[in-house]
Amino acid sequence: MTARILVVGDVPPPHGGLSVQVSVLRSLLAARPGYACRVLDIGESRRRRRAECLPARNALEFVARLAWHAARGWVVHLHTSGHNPSSWRAALACALAGLANGRRTVLSIGSGRAAEWLAQSGRLTRAIARVTLALTGVVICRNERTRDALVARGVPAARLAVLSGFYGVAPDTDGAPPPRVEDFLRRHSPVLGAVASIGPEYGLPLVAEAAARLRAQYPGLGLLLFGPASFERADLDGSLLVAGELPHDEALAVMRRMSVFVRPTDFDGDASSVREALALNVPVVASDTDFRPDGVILFRRGRVDDLTDKLALALAGGRAPAPARAGGERAWPQLLTIYEQLIGSPRRAAAA
Repeated sequence: MTARILVVGDVPPPHGGLSVQVSVLRSLLAARPGYACRVLDIGESRRRRRAECLPARNALEFVARLAWHAARGWVVHLHTSGHNPSSWRAALACALAGLANGRRTVLSIGSGRAAEWLAQSGRLTRAIARVTLALTGVVICRNERTRDALVARGVPAARLAVLSGFYGVAPDTDGAPPPRVEDFLRRHSPVLGAVASIGPEYGLPLVAEAAARLRAQYPGLGLLLFGPASFERADLDGSLLVAGELPHDEALAVMRRMSVFVRPTDFDGDASSVREALALNVPVVASDTDFRPDGVILFRRGRVDDLTDKLALALAGGRAPAPARAGGERAWPQLLTIYEQLIGSPRRAAAA
């Protein structure tokens, strides 16, 4: 018997935390014996027809595709942030679809802000979340704080799992930096890198200020940003490159060449980019949010002086205690165990 998984979430482009998780998971499941995987795209590109995913061009098509797959025994696995109303509406639709196949629905909540956002939401949104959580088979969150908040909302601990969204570096990541990024890497050393996500909470001005301060000590220093956000900083002259959106394999190739990867966010769940940098053996300096994996050098959130000091430490060769693993090695088999608990082990079924 084949275990059939319908992964629901954003599909690149744009390339970001949740969309990368969905893309990597699809690749891993497609290569896994005993598994079949389809992806239902609910992201910005959801109206496009692509071979690697099913479109959801409107709410009716989204619900119809969910219902069709759930009625035929597919496990529905939604990846969503959990910190906006549309996130919980999609989660409710997936949970209701899962009733058709014995509540074989998995909800992965990716944002570290989800619990706080829910507590501050209106009565209707909290009611939707409460019903959704009650109907979902397994709820995956990224850190213990979110887990504790969900337990306080009545979710049985047995249906909760704390699990990274980083499943390892995908097997088909043999990209190379695009030419203008390659030119920038050759002309600058050391190179600090960060993901340029949209929104003040992602801390781009903070890392730019720290880079400007470090130029006195490292005249050849460069700051490389990749992602959907635009950003300008006049005093960095030609030492700042905003590379824009990069395909995931190119982003990993760029990350591999960085001297330090920086994650200066105000909040996080369990950032896949941090896990990827650690897996590539790139030093990571990140803000002290609710959770960071072992091996990360932490700085105090919003403190440019502390960020500058920790970047100087990393550039001088200082390291946090090395992680035994980057996290994907554990997350991937644990996720397979969750699927097998919901549907029955493909290996056991094949042997029967």
